[in-house]
Amino acid sequence: MAKFIDLKSDFGFKFCMQDEVIMLSFLNAILEGEVDRITHVKFENVETPPPSKYQRGVTFDLLCTTEKGDNVLIEMQNSSQRYFKTRANFYIYNLMRRKIHKGHNWARMKTDITRILGIFIMGSRMEGLEKVITRTGECDLDTGKEFWDRVRKFFISLPMFRFDRSNITVKNIWISFFKNLGNMENIDPSVYERADEGLLRLIEKAKVSALSEEEYDQYEASMKYLEDEIDMEQHGYERGMEEGLKKGTEQGIKQGMKQGMKQGMLEGEKAANLRNAKKMKQKGMGVDDIAEITGLSPKEIEKL
Repeated sequence: MAKFIDLKSDFGFKFCMQDEVIMLSFLNAILEGEVDRITHVKFENVETPPPSKYQRGVTFDLLCTTEKGDNVLIEMQNSSQRYFKTRANFYIYNLMRRKIHKGHNWARMKTDITRILGIFIMGSRMEGLEKVITRTGECDLDTGKEFWDRVRKFFISLPMFRFDRSNITVKNIWISFFKNLGNMENIDPSVYERADEGLLRLIEKAKVSALSEEEYDQYEASMKYLEDEIDMEQHGYERGMEEGLKKGTEQGIKQGMKQGMKQGMLEGEKAANLRNAKKMKQKGMGVDDIAEITGLSPKEIEKL
């Protein structure tokens, strides 16, 4: 296990980023020039989905206040999934739906709704992301002029990032940490010269040695899910399935490939869950805790 927590894991993302000082550092670095400096963050919701390769990714709903007193709603997530462009819009507009209640009196509004921003940290490549940070919004397709400024999305593509020691900024340090912190044995001394209070706190909080035994077990299980996900990408299972579907000439072949791949992935996931549960049980973790982390039933765990 590396010296520092991997921020791409669900546990690492939630454990480290659910700290106002750390989150303020990240948001002000990423959103510099987009909104006025944020001075306060309220964590309105932190959602952790059931452990599954198809649902991995902690989501933060943040109510932010700028130095000028303006409010900004931010949806933040650290996982990419299939058709994520569509899912990103779903997350944003679902947040808007929760904030604008049914029966809202539009006629009495004196100002437009609070700006809503989405920040999505992408651990794998996605079509259309040719830069480290891609900003999207609503514009006139003919002129390119912004049509509505209330919603904007930021996609941070970690695979596109290369650390430039000649241009060390807080923003670059943050993206580097999201991409590489889990593999770092030591922090480059030059980072400390540029780091703000939030980054310095992150470095201390992210030390694996500082975790309690229970936190370490949760982190280890979370890393197993992340490693399994990366392993699947490296073997190109999803890519092979999609290419096979496109190239297949017979409908039966297409359907068979789809069903076979889905079944294989489900069986692989179940086997990984059983292996993780057995390790957790050997370490003395309770059946209910193991069930919550792995998604297995208590009966399945008791048989191990």
